[in-house]
Amino acid sequence: VKTHDPASAWDEHNVTMVIMSKSFLALAIAFLPNIFAFQQSHSSQRWPRARCNGDVLLEHPTSSHRRRRRRAINPSKLNSATIPILNDESYPTILPPSPKGVIFDMDGTLIQHAIDFADMRRRIYAVADADEMGKNLERECVLALAEKLSPGGISQCQVIFADIEQRALDEMTLMEGGVELVQFLRENGLKTAVLTRNLEKNVAFMRDMYRDDIMESSKGGDDSTEPIFHPIVARDTRSHPSNEKPLQSKPHPDGILHICNIWGHDPAEVIMVGDSANDDMTAANRAGCGGAVLLTQSGGKQLDTDSGYEVGDSEEEILERTPSLRVESLMELKMCLEALLNECDAMVGDGDEKNVISDQSNSISLL
Repeated sequence: VKTHDPASAWDEHNVTMVIMSKSFLALAIAFLPNIFAFQQSHSSQRWPRARCNGDVLLEHPTSSHRRRRRRAINPSKLNSATIPILNDESYPTILPPSPKGVIFDMDGTLIQHAIDFADMRRRIYAVADADEMGKNLERECVLALAEKLSPGGISQCQVIFADIEQRALDEMTLMEGGVELVQFLRENGLKTAVLTRNLEKNVAFMRDMYRDDIMESSKGGDDSTEPIFHPIVARDTRSHPSNEKPLQSKPHPDGILHICNIWGHDPAEVIMVGDSANDDMTAANRAGCGGAVLLTQSGGKQLDTDSGYEVGDSEEEILERTPSLRVESLMELKMCLEALLNECDAMVGDGDEKNVISDQSNSISLL
């Protein structure tokens, strides 16, 4: 007859539990590196969020060409107090510390807003609706849509574009503060260029207006060796005379990269200024510009500059449309650049003074 020994059964149970515990511990140790690697990989793909005036700040930690934080400022709270203070730690992340040049959009930036984009979309879409090849096409950017129509549809669209742009040309008025800003940039040795979806001949007309006003305001004493707005990149500009097709228009970064190549400067040393978040800011951020400045109306209002293409709402697409700085006038931008360049001069002066002291110390030691 077998008797049940409670003590012996308890010992066997303890032994079994110890063995199982060791097994689970060994498995955990074996998989721990994999778990850690997964968490690290997963966390590196997340974009940190912060809040500023009710808007989200987005920064991609692994993007090499977006090294700078793009600050989204609530337009309803936009005023002179939102201009970055030069001593603020974040200031160098908003504009390049030593800019070499500024690229300007034309319509709504260098000249007063005169193109009726809503009317343009309505008229081009009407042509596409009646066109055999266009009636089934997606309603996208009017320039891109016009190129996909039948020869007759393309001709009609060209007439519409010419009519709208001629009216804008007849009403062309320089943006307030534009002459002062461009003259200031020239006096400080910064290059200027124009990147627009308009035509080269219309930009040349605007450039001549700026040249005449600058010469008049300086009483013929403009000693800058830099040409006014060079190069000019419009929707009909080719990167080389041998190329059949022109450069891709904004929001593609091709125009900015072409300008930087001619200048011999890295995009990180260049500032893009425009009034369209969809076109100008996206092109600037895709090119890796050191500064993307959005010019708005008073109170942060933005006018209709939509040419018709769809914009996404993913974090990356929002980041591309986000400016590094918003200003309500070109004079406001001039104040920011004056402060920036003055700080650069002060830093250079401090460095020269330290070098002089160092040289004097070395001379004394040699004696």
